[in-house]
Amino acid sequence: MYIKSILLILLILGTVGNSYGQEISFKDTIIAYNNRRMKVNKVGMEVLCTWGIANIADGGIGYFTAKQDQWKYFHEMNALWGVVNTGIAALSLANGRKEREERLNAQQSYDVYKKSKRIYLVNAGLDLVYMATGVVLTKYGENTKSNAAIFTGFGKSIVIQGAFLFIFDNFMYTTHGRYDGKWRQIINEINVSSNGIGIRHNFK
Repeated sequence: MYIKSILLILLILGTVGNSYGQEISFKDTIIAYNNRRMKVNKVGMEVLCTWGIANIADGGIGYFTAKQDQWKYFHEMNALWGVVNTGIAALSLANGRKEREERLNAQQSYDVYKKSKRIYLVNAGLDLVYMATGVVLTKYGENTKSNAAIFTGFGKSIVIQGAFLFIFDNFMYTTHGRYDGKWRQIINEINVSSNGIGIRHNFK
């Protein structure tokens, strides 16, 4: 179930990435690129929220229907991850609505863009830690007689959740990274002088 869910969500993300991959002319300037960044984040958080809700639902059902303790704990951990992911996504979507009401200048927009990329990159590193922790717990559970079901069930869940988040965070980082050149072009073509700010560009 979880593998199929991951593949479905990756398909959705791929479609989203392609839809935002079209070129924007310079005359659309910083506003269009800032809006694009917010749209990518919004869709990403909607996907994360959907994944979280699916884990809460499936985890809850699985916990009460599992016949083996290992899978009971597996579903329990999935449900807990679902709560956390849904909460993070909901908070990010709320902050996104507030952000769309703000009017950022070019440098502020660029700083937020870089911050977004940095967050996804750091998260991808943490995802590797999650997966490694899951593997260790699973192996420990397979070689111990004390609470083996807990360690094995929790470990397998953490591996799956970490794998999904690793793919998700890398996809979001890569999607944002497509526009590095355009962002740098915009920033480089803004001249700051004592007379104010001007933009120079040779439209082709």
